[in-house]
Amino acid sequence: MRIDSMKRLQRDAEQGDAAAQFNLGVLYGNREDDNGYALEDRRAEAIKWLTRAASQGLHRAQGRLAEIYGEDPEVSKDAVKACMWFVIAAKGLSGAQQQSAQAGYERAAAHLTVLEIARAQRRAATWKPKVETVAAPAAPLPGLGRIAS
Repeated sequence: MRIDSMKRLQRDAEQGDAAAQFNLGVLYGNREDDNGYALEDRRAEAIKWLTRAASQGLHRAQGRLAEIYGEDPEVSKDAVKACMWFVIAAKGLSGAQQQSAQAGYERAAAHLTVLEIARAQRRAATWKPKVETVAAPAAPLPGLGRIAS
């Protein structure tokens, strides 16, 4: 990705654009480059951006976030988060994507106790999307407009 494109994507993501946040999260979540070479582990950065997009209700971000949490099922707190996000994502997806979310839920849930599954389902049931607010640039003070020359 070109540097100016990456800067624009970063700027848009920081300003609350859910699609940009999703794309940035996917980029940071990649484990290999286009040639198959391993990339630096940027899981925390991927989770940060995918969480911001998922929290705004972007279903594909919710599904990708759940997949990342579900990649390490030995960590039960991540499996609980994976289950929660898979349930939330499945509600907004359809077709093959919905089936994929349901299958991901089942894989993650297989590593949890009944109480942990109930916790994930409870969190999913009470989850609500949030709209990010970004501070608007300060308006110029009255009377300090352009000075005529």
